[in-house]
Amino acid sequence: MATNNNGNLIDSAGNVAVDFVWGNFPMQPNDDRSEAVQGDLDATLNDHVIAYAGWNGYPLYTPNDDGAGVGYINVPSVIGVATATAQDTLDDAGLTVTTASAATNSAKTITAVSRTTGSTTIRFTASTHGYSANQKVTVSGLDSEFNDTWTIVNVPNANAFDVTGTSTASYGATGLSGSVVAVSGTIKTQSVAAGGATIAVGQAVTITPWA
Repeated sequence: MATNNNGNLIDSAGNVAVDFVWGNFPMQPNDDRSEAVQGDLDATLNDHVIAYAGWNGYPLYTPNDDGAGVGYINVPSVIGVATATAQDTLDDAGLTVTTASAATNSAKTITAVSRTTGSTTIRFTASTHGYSANQKVTVSGLDSEFNDTWTIVNVPNANAFDVTGTSTASYGATGLSGSVVAVSGTIKTQSVAAGGATIAVGQAVTITPWA
């Protein structure tokens, strides 16, 4: 059975797969319903939250209630994800999504590349790049090993970022004039951080893509 971007099983009609009776709230496969705060499945109602999140994939069950009758969820990370997919993922999670104007996306000059023997971590040095972990960037103007689209795994400081390669050979080069730019249309920031404390279903989250 297929899944949506939130990892929930979906039936042949593309709806969240649930087939049970919760109190006086019956649901059957192929009912017309939505995961977001709209349509037949209202994420502000706790029974509905249980229907599309807690009971999805029954008999697995993940508590999503703080005991006070309000549904809570973990916010997923959409940093580095394409805008449309990020919107869908947050919508699937039961959040209200707002997309801000795209952030300025200017190329930065790469001045050095290094890798320690035995490690696959490649460190690029680029003045005040403004990137964060999980963002996707494209490197060009260097040799074929480094010219690629990468997912940033670590940002040690404002002038360097790390990615994971495949080679473990020692490497070091300075005085370079390569270029790095964020992948256009991928998410730079989200207003509510992923993981950690949960938030109420339906809360607003603003995402900002790179231009």
